[in-house]
Amino acid sequence: MQPRTASLVLLASSALLQMQSAGSNPVGIANHHIGESVRVFLRLEPDARSELEVCDQHRTEIQCVHLLGAVEKGQRAEISTVIPTDLDHPDAFNDTYNFVLDAGKLVRIALSVNDVTEVIRTYGKPTSDTVTPYQNTSGAKWENRIRLWDTPTGFVTLDEDNNPRLKDHRPLLVIESREEHARTSATTPKSAGTAPAENQSSPDTASRPSVESAPH
Repeated sequence: MQPRTASLVLLASSALLQMQSAGSNPVGIANHHIGESVRVFLRLEPDARSELEVCDQHRTEIQCVHLLGAVEKGQRAEISTVIPTDLDHPDAFNDTYNFVLDAGKLVRIALSVNDVTEVIRTYGKPTSDTVTPYQNTSGAKWENRIRLWDTPTGFVTLDEDNNPRLKDHRPLLVIESREEHARTSATTPKSAGTAPAENQSSPDTASRPSVESAPH
């Protein structure tokens, strides 16, 4: 069964205008908010609903096992929706909304953004702003930058990976629950001040699967 392409009506730039402010309200984007139930998530994602209907007839297919597990049993799963940035130029970068469901709730949203200024305008001054120098084995040097907003209801991270090998250098915006942030922070190795090898840089995040089981 081929993954379906979501037809979201909001692009990253306009969706940023709908973000909740960094107060006591749930953080989110594009009408979604961290902590929403699977039922609400499916109501907002018609393509995910359609995929679920198909999976009900193909329950043994691997991506269906993951999707059904998340919906019916509260298991952890990753669901991605991909939209070509420009339909007239299929070779352009894709916009990817990457969702993680766990324990019956939405715990993580990730997408590439085009306008860093809009993110900063939305959330204000970040809680922390870290610049880390990197160097590969060929001698190329660059700096990665991570801005972090610590809000009462979750974390917002803006990750700028300037690895010259990457084709898409748009920053990655990650919105996640406090529990999810603690989980990912515990499993992500800390970067040294200078990385001697390219494989210590952040991976290319432009391409993600449609539905997969997130790591436990």
